[in-house]
Amino acid sequence: MKKSILAVVMLLALAVSSVCMAAGDGNDLNRQQRVVDKFVAALEAPAGSGFAQVQGDLAPGLQSKLTAEGFAELQKQLREKFGKQKEVKFAAYERFDQADRLLYLMGYSRQQVVRAAYVFDKNGKLAEFVFVPVEVKEEEK
Repeated sequence: MKKSILAVVMLLALAVSSVCMAAGDGNDLNRQQRVVDKFVAALEAPAGSGFAQVQGDLAPGLQSKLTAEGFAELQKQLREKFGKQKEVKFAAYERFDQADRLLYLMGYSRQQVVRAAYVFDKNGKLAEFVFVPVEVKEEEK
């Protein structure tokens, strides 16, 4: 009886400690996902709008490279190349010493799968992003 009680207490202590250790990572992930959600919504906004929503979430290096005109051009290029956005699915979260990377799989009307990577600096600001089309090949029978 004593051994089973001790085992239960030990399991509870391990479970609580693992939850506490992951709490910081979870908070960072949640904050970064909210930024990505705003960024994706801004990309789908009417041309020439949406940039003001995300400007405050950009890292200084990206702010200097991405202007309102550049953002409007990005919107235009994504619509021309991939079409209308259909879905956005979170795929992976990677932690590094100097940055974090979130990977998403996105579906568009003209491109079935696009891998989107968003890199955040240690201050939680969006530092880089990239959209890479993924070619899905049919299996040969």
